[in-house]
Amino acid sequence: ALALLAVEDPSLEVKESETATLVSGLGELHIEVIVDRLRREFGIDVAIGAPSVAYRETIISEIETSNGGLLNYDRTVGGARLQAAIHLLLEPNVEKATDEEGSGCFALRDNVVLLHDRVREYLNVDEDMEEDDLVESDDLVKALVEGIKGSLRRGYLGPFPVANVKCHVLDVDAERGVQGLREQPGALRAAAAYAISKMLSSDNGTNCTVLEPRMRVEVTVPEHMVGNVLSDLNNRRGAVGDVIIGDDMEASPDRVKATVTSDVPLVEILGYANSLRSVTGGEGTFSAEYKGHSVCEFKK
Repeated sequence: ALALLAVEDPSLEVKESETATLVSGLGELHIEVIVDRLRREFGIDVAIGAPSVAYRETIISEIETSNGGLLNYDRTVGGARLQAAIHLLLEPNVEKATDEEGSGCFALRDNVVLLHDRVREYLNVDEDMEEDDLVESDDLVKALVEGIKGSLRRGYLGPFPVANVKCHVLDVDAERGVQGLREQPGALRAAAAYAISKMLSSDNGTNCTVLEPRMRVEVTVPEHMVGNVLSDLNNRRGAVGDVIIGDDMEASPDRVKATVTSDVPLVEILGYANSLRSVTGGEGTFSAEYKGHSVCEFKK
């Protein structure tokens, strides 16, 4: 059923585990709609847990392997020696999610791995082929990219995937040469993963930061309740934008509607429908739209 819904709704992501199914969407209301459709259209009795927020980690400046050169990896695992050296450079790969001045929101982007000419020559792979195509056609490149992207699945500051990073593979080497690596591609995979881990943790993670999803929230309430709503949004770390008062001159004061727009962290509006009902005596409505991810304070 979820597979069918995901075809209709590309913003719906579904991941299976041994004990549960993780459903990701554009916000709490989006997930509630999905759950309602599962129950109503497919007759499935769904048990759901508390929602969690999709934090991400990223870097704020370039990070290079130690001493700006090859980082050696040399371990013995299960009686087999794994040795390879790699030179990586990580750089932020960010794009503003909105043209609004001062919004501070970024669009999430998949991490990118780029093989430089020296690496392509050493690995003896096509100098013009795209990295994605090389991954499909060359086991050693596949091991290298898997090592990098696999290590980026968890950042240094918390258990959050790393996003918006461009990884340049500047150089690779091995004592047994490229033939030795082709016989044992796990060595290059392990070296790449080790290098990423060391780079993210360098300087105690001062080059890393956590990103949180932010929502554009539009609240409509009677005019005399605007003050209560503004106070509540400020307590939720909201950045209030416009407050538009209705122009119905013939309506009584308690009938004039006002619309408040605000930029609010998603974590702060989980369960907001109940809170708004309490603040406005059931007379307020709201809509929320994902705006992007922005830097937030996070203590390791």
